[in-house]
Amino acid sequence: MSSYCIRKARINVLKLPKGYDQNKISIGIPVTNDEHIQVGLKEVGDVVLPSADFGPVCAKNANGYSYSDKTKKKKYRYVSTVWIQPYGNEDAFPVAVDICRKCYPKVEVPPMEIELILASDTQGNKYVAVNLTDEVREKYLQEAINILLEIYGFCWIYSDRLEAFTATPRQKCNWEILPPGENPSEHLKRQLEHQGKSTDTFDVDRLEFVERYKPEKIVEGINGFNGYYAYIFNEHCVLESAIYGNATYIIPKENWETLSQKTKRELIDNKWVEEKIIHNQNWHNNFSQTMQEYENL
Repeated sequence: MSSYCIRKARINVLKLPKGYDQNKISIGIPVTNDEHIQVGLKEVGDVVLPSADFGPVCAKNANGYSYSDKTKKKKYRYVSTVWIQPYGNEDAFPVAVDICRKCYPKVEVPPMEIELILASDTQGNKYVAVNLTDEVREKYLQEAINILLEIYGFCWIYSDRLEAFTATPRQKCNWEILPPGENPSEHLKRQLEHQGKSTDTFDVDRLEFVERYKPEKIVEGINGFNGYYAYIFNEHCVLESAIYGNATYIIPKENWETLSQKTKRELIDNKWVEEKIIHNQNWHNNFSQTMQEYENL
């Protein structure tokens, strides 16, 4: 079996050497220190969707992206929210004001959701490897390589499938339990204060709004669900993001642990999402109506 290493920021075109078949190759890096810990992998067989925080390639992979369709006419669209003092009164409580402008329509491109797996060979060597599904092999090999290049600065291409790289996934590392009794808004405020950032944001306001409905349990998302919190209610699970510009997802409470290990794309494609509420100026009203309909709250 042959292999070669790519060391650069990113590749613009994928050109495999002679003898390398895209249906057989494996992509990964050997673990020599704590490379697996860097992306959130712990045990052999763990699978993770890399965090969008690693860079633009990982961000598109985890969240998708959008672009303006300049072939169509501009329309008024919500673009941002700012906090102002009403009537210029510096002593008044700040209120959120939505900004709308004429813009070209947006085209939403769904996330690729390429995952990484912690694998090992018969000698006990560990690898952070791309989970090469049929879809990734057919459509996203270049992007898979660029994800490893963005995270580590290099990656290895192996000429053959390695059994270790196709190991059965043990679990997906997308969620962790919050400290007992701590609400996401409090958790986020403490993090922002520690980083010296303002806590007076619409993100915190939205989390506090969800908390008013008194969920039974809350867990925090990591990696591919970075910024998300899962609120468990009587009949449903609400997946809410602290990052403005994403969306609120409502899924069934039954088997929520299993469903929450799925990627957002898997949830939507398999129709496990009962409601998706976009973050915009109507979010509060839409969320209240949804909770009334689904939870009678």
